[in-house]
Amino acid sequence: MRSIKVKAHGKINLTLDVLGRYSSGYHQIRSVMQSIALADILRVEMADAGLDLQAEISSLPTRENLAYRAAELFFAAAGLPGGARIILEKNLPIAAGLAGGSADAAAVLWALNRLYHTPFSLPELQKLAVKLGADVAFCLQGGTLLAEGIGEQLSELPAIGPFEFVLVKPNPSISTKQVYQTLEENAYGDRYTGKLVAALQQGKEITCCFGNILEPISTSLVPEIALWRERLVQAGAEASFMSGSGPTVVGVFTLRKPAVEFVRRWQSQCWMAVTQPWPVGISVVNE
Repeated sequence: MRSIKVKAHGKINLTLDVLGRYSSGYHQIRSVMQSIALADILRVEMADAGLDLQAEISSLPTRENLAYRAAELFFAAAGLPGGARIILEKNLPIAAGLAGGSADAAAVLWALNRLYHTPFSLPELQKLAVKLGADVAFCLQGGTLLAEGIGEQLSELPAIGPFEFVLVKPNPSISTKQVYQTLEENAYGDRYTGKLVAALQQGKEITCCFGNILEPISTSLVPEIALWRERLVQAGAEASFMSGSGPTVVGVFTLRKPAVEFVRRWQSQCWMAVTQPWPVGISVVNE
């Protein structure tokens, strides 16, 4: 096998709490993360030498793209000769709180590991992945996971129900660094995650447990977040919350029809999509 085509699934944070701050400057989080069906698509091909990334992302130099950096990291860590050609089709929006770049990096690590006869186990790949970003380890595994530490300490949780997620990304962008730097110590603590973990483990209703401690800060920067949350609830969403540091808002529906109708009504305003929970972070595309 000389090439492989994979889907790099995005993720949402069903909850996000910040417990404190490490001396390194990173924040200690506790979050229930969930993979979604919406995914970027990557074809990864073996090459005799060099790295070639084809991606239509004009705002990001090729060598700064996480997919390119993931390939560099893989070959350096594996000590292997050879190279790769990567063709990236973006479906996940950039800087949206949906781990699009992290998912691409995870997919490249996973695909190269398979093409080059699995020099790394999944835990070894995840340890490597943390060098690229806190969400990359999650994206390698995916499903419904409890993420702790800086997001690299992962524990499996029971899968969530068959929901329809409406994702709405307001047009303004948000700096993740700015959001975390604005967070004050009185916001530290487990406000949402423990309740959701308990509800999942006990098989109880979970839609009342979603929440994100960063949402008030991000909403102060992008007021549309509150507007879209309200619109989603008015349209019948069981819950609505922000993912990651934003600005993407998630509406949780139990039926597909109102979810699709919401997107049909509002899609001219900004990027939005309907998607579902997904059980893995990376899936192979059979051709």
